[in-house]
Amino acid sequence: MFRRSLLLSKIRSGGVARVCSTGNFIPFYPHLAKHAGFDAVWVCAEHRAWDPRQIEAMILQTRVADIDCVWRPPTQERAQLSRLLEDGATALMIPMVNTAEQAKRLVMATKYPPLGDRGLDGAGVDAEFWVNRDPDYIHKANTETALITQLESPEALENIDDIAAVPGVDIVFMGPGDLSLRLGCQPSIQDPVLRPAVERMAAACRKHGKPWGFPVGTAEDARIAVEMGCQFLNYGSDFASVLSYIGQCGRDLDALLGAGNGIGGTAVVVP
Repeated sequence: MFRRSLLLSKIRSGGVARVCSTGNFIPFYPHLAKHAGFDAVWVCAEHRAWDPRQIEAMILQTRVADIDCVWRPPTQERAQLSRLLEDGATALMIPMVNTAEQAKRLVMATKYPPLGDRGLDGAGVDAEFWVNRDPDYIHKANTETALITQLESPEALENIDDIAAVPGVDIVFMGPGDLSLRLGCQPSIQDPVLRPAVERMAAACRKHGKPWGFPVGTAEDARIAVEMGCQFLNYGSDFASVLSYIGQCGRDLDALLGAGNGIGGTAVVVP
C-alpha cells in the first residue's frame, strides 16, 4: 500500500507539521527526529553535494523511521524530480519558484495525469516495486506526495497570488534568507520589512486554500508563525545543533581549563 504522508495528514487535520532539517548524510538523523516527535525531515541537496546512492539510502532511512522526507533538489529537471519521488521522497521543495509558469511546469513534472504529466515507471520504492500493486497508486501518488514551491525573491512575492492558485502546488514555503537578502532586511518573521511579506504570502495561500511554511530559529518566532497560520514549521537543524553543542563544550572547557588553553592561554592540569 502507498505510504500515507504524516505531514499532509497533520496539515489536512488542521494541525501544524513539525519539520527539522539536515544537509548531510546522517543515516540516524531521521530516527532521532521521529523519536523527538517530528513529522518530516527536510533534506537540503541544493547547498550540499549528495551521491546518488546516498540519496537512496537517506530516503530509505526516513521510510524505516516512518517519518516523511522533504527533499530539496538542486535542479528542476523533470526526470531527476521524478526519480526522487520513485526513490520514496514524500515531498519535493523547489527553490526559487518565481512565476506561475514555473509552478505549472513543476506540477507537470511531479504529478501524474490528469493533474500533471509525470512519467510512469512503477519499479521504484514509492510503488513498492509493483509487488502487491496498489490499484489506487496513481491517485495516492498525487495526493500523498507534496510539491512545495519556495518564495525567495521579490518577483515571487509579486506573483504569489498566481503561484498559490496553481492546481498541484500543495504548499508554499518562504525562504527568508534569500528573500531578506534581496529586500535588504533581516530574515526574521519579526523584521518590519519581512513581516508584511509573510502576511502577503499567508493571505494568498488562505485565498486559494493552500498551506504555507516558514523556517524559524527560536521558539518565539515559531509562536508568531503559528499564530499567523503557518502549518509547515521548520524548527531545528543538524548544523545549528552541532554548532550550539560544540560552542557550549568550548565554553565549558574555557571555564575548566582557561580560555585559549594550549594556544597562549593558562594551562590547567586536571588530576
